[in-house]
Amino acid sequence: MIGTDLPEWRKRNHFTQDSLRMALGLGSRQTIITWEKSTGKLPRMLELALIALERFPDQRTALGYSYSTADYPVQRARPSF
Repeated sequence: MIGTDLPEWRKRNHFTQDSLRMALGLGSRQTIITWEKSTGKLPRMLELALIALERFPDQRTALGYSYSTADYPVQRARPSF
C-alpha cells in the first residue's frame, strides 16, 4: 500500500485521521497527514496494523481501552496525563 491509498482505506473502514491516530497509538495527527501525502510505500509495520484494524474491528483500541469509532470524539476531549 502506498500513502495516497490511506485516505480511501480510512473511509472504507470508518476512520477519521484522528481516530486512526488514536487506534495506532500515535501522538500526532500530523503523522497520518504525512503518510497520506506520501507516494511511497508505507512502512510494513503500519500495513500490518491496518490489516489488523480491518480484520478485527471489535478489537479497535485507543490508550488500551476498546472504543467504537463513534466514541473517539468523546475520548479525544478527555484530558490525558
